[in-house]
Amino acid sequence: YKIKPNYLLNVLVIGAHPDDEVVGMGATIKKLSKKNKIFLCIITDGTTAQYDDKKMIKVRRDACIKSSKLLGITKVKFLDFPDMGLDTISQLEINKELEKIIEDYKPKVVYTSPAHDLHKDHQLVFDSALVATRPFSSSVKQLLSYECSGPVNQPFRPTVYQNIEKELPYKLKAFKMYKSEVMKFPHPRSIKAIESLAIQRGVECSLKKAEAFQLIRSIVD
Repeated sequence: YKIKPNYLLNVLVIGAHPDDEVVGMGATIKKLSKKNKIFLCIITDGTTAQYDDKKMIKVRRDACIKSSKLLGITKVKFLDFPDMGLDTISQLEINKELEKIIEDYKPKVVYTSPAHDLHKDHQLVFDSALVATRPFSSSVKQLLSYECSGPVNQPFRPTVYQNIEKELPYKLKAFKMYKSEVMKFPHPRSIKAIESLAIQRGVECSLKKAEAFQLIRSIVD
């Protein structure tokens, strides 16, 4: 018979779009999944503003589910808000949806999209995560933001680094499953650029490969 692993923590990863979770922290997800239950929440459908073909919603969703299995994610929740249209939705509505998910999954650790990003969806997801994980109202003890490659309004300033030397190949393989999103170098969402950023972040902290995070809040009992 199969012995069920003794999981340490419930971890929630929040992504504005399908593939943000892989680009931002795919290797860390793989590493954490060995000892923790990982839940993923994707806020938008990731396609309505980019593709006319509605079939792309299913294509992106299928890629997300497939890559999630590779990375060891336990469950994926899609909220299907409009891509690049979160600023047209009441912030309260997004907050409430995230609060429901946190109430259901009871994560101790939450990772969310960065606030420094020029992409409005990423900024608004960060803002909602701050509200949904607030003390007294949630189980969350630690909130971090991951790094999404692309145009930013200010440099990403890491405070936490994760060694991903062994897990980087899983991240690259998972990202390749999002075939429509893999770009040619030097685009930040190219395989070479993602690998180069892992090396750069590693050099910053005396590791060969790393993913970088900002610690937003940490509550120590």
